[in-house]
Amino acid sequence: MIEKIKMETRRYAKRQITWFKKNKEIYWLEGQETIEKNIDKILKTMRSR
Repeated sequence: MIEKIKMETRRYAKRQITWFKKNKEIYWLEGQETIEKNIDKILKTMRSR
């Protein structure tokens, strides 16, 4: 049962990633970057639209 839960959790996560990648309104940020760099990335993306 534990292995089935792990497998289904991975499948669900893959479906979520696929959905998020198709959504052009999502801003992908680097978790290791500073807040300032992530804010700059968001602002550049917003300006280019």
